[in-house]
Amino acid sequence: MERIQRLFKGDRTLLSTTTLLLVTAIVFLATFILGITSFGFALVAVPLLNLIFPLQLLVPVLIIYGVFIIGLVLLPIYKHLDLKGMQYLVGAGILGVPLGTYLLLILDESILKIGIGIIIIVSAWALYTGYHVNIKNEKLGNSVAGFTSGLLNGSLTMSGPPVILFYSNQNLEKQVFRANLAFYFTLTNIITLPVLYWGGLITPQVLQYSAAIVPTIPVGIVGVLLGSKLGTKMDGAFFHRLSLILIFLMGVMSIISA
Repeated sequence: MERIQRLFKGDRTLLSTTTLLLVTAIVFLATFILGITSFGFALVAVPLLNLIFPLQLLVPVLIIYGVFIIGLVLLPIYKHLDLKGMQYLVGAGILGVPLGTYLLLILDESILKIGIGIIIIVSAWALYTGYHVNIKNEKLGNSVAGFTSGLLNGSLTMSGPPVILFYSNQNLEKQVFRANLAFYFTLTNIITLPVLYWGGLITPQVLQYSAAIVPTIPVGIVGVLLGSKLGTKMDGAFFHRLSLILIFLMGVMSIISA
């Protein structure tokens, strides 16, 4: 499928009807997965929307969108938040974002996608087959996961894998897992926005595209609500297996879309 080169007609800032319908369908699928697990939005949205939008445009658009939509996931489960170690996760994540943004500007996106995809696949498979790392220093573990997550958020909006793999390794309870992820992703997206602006990636065109997909928000809300309802009822062990399968697929999709 070739990337659509002309999404605007004349000076208008609206997407064509066909393109908007396609984007809406992708958003629904992505937000449904997000509602179940508190992650996976980028897993679906980035490779599919990258067929329509160039990555340097797509990254800031999705981060702007994610501030609202992931915050919505957090609302019904915020009482399960466990903030122990969160300051190290977030602090290191902030430090990683500028490097990720810099890599996005200087490296070929295919190199980023393939390298990251391989690391994700190996890590997810190891955890799925029962391998666990005994992390005695949780401050260090949170810091490493946070920094790597920030780096990926600034480059590919794929901040999820490092934190999800870390939480899976630590066997967090399902609702704590979901609440912590939603809180972390909402916060890091908010923090990432000014970094992208300073890096010159928040352009008038980005704001136009962001405004153009506003009509997809109601569908995104429905996707989140339906997914959240299913995620709350899901068995904990099955939830963790599903999370690792999605992470594995995230790695595969990253390589395929390179």
